[in-house]
Amino acid sequence: SVASRDRSWGIRPIGEPEPAGRPDSAFQGMWWLYLPLAFDDYQLFLILQEDPDGHRSLYDCTRRWRDGRVEQLDGVRATVHYNPGTRIPHGVHVDFMNRAGDRIQLDVDSKLFAPIAFGSGYGGDSTWAHGTWKGGPFAERVSFDLTDPAVMAGAAFSLIDHVGTAVCTEADGSTREGAGLFEHAVIGPHHPSGFSDWTDVAD
Repeated sequence: SVASRDRSWGIRPIGEPEPAGRPDSAFQGMWWLYLPLAFDDYQLFLILQEDPDGHRSLYDCTRRWRDGRVEQLDGVRATVHYNPGTRIPHGVHVDFMNRAGDRIQLDVDSKLFAPIAFGSGYGGDSTWAHGTWKGGPFAERVSFDLTDPAVMAGAAFSLIDHVGTAVCTEADGSTREGAGLFEHAVIGPHHPSGFSDWTDVAD
């Protein structure tokens, strides 16, 4: 079995909605990649969010060395490898470079995954949302059978957390192995990935 929890501390819809104000523009979709990874002598942090055309609205890639140095990494290009017939990835390849211009490659493989849209408040589950009052005191345990096709039908279009193993290859060919979270979602179209609408899946 596998489990995940909400680690986010950002602003979330809490409780009952406020009266409507100025309407937001219609949600067009998003592509998301989050890789906090640990290696023996550094931690690598990558976060990307793109709109359907691949324009980045959120981007950071840094490496924090054991000695305290923080290295900004640039020129990030990520290629997600999807399981055929789904939007569920089995891995991702990332190219980037350090400030000296040395090219670095990162390969992350999924070893196990949990769709966190189920029971976590991230959406996709009409019975639970962040801050919803359930009466007090309230506790609940919910299990989902990830071998059930009806359950998994919604997983491909939601945020999924993976246990990831990583190999980072430096410009000189040396490699380091690490592990961490591999979090990914494609919600709606993402033309750079070949998804032209809300229901496209990988070939």
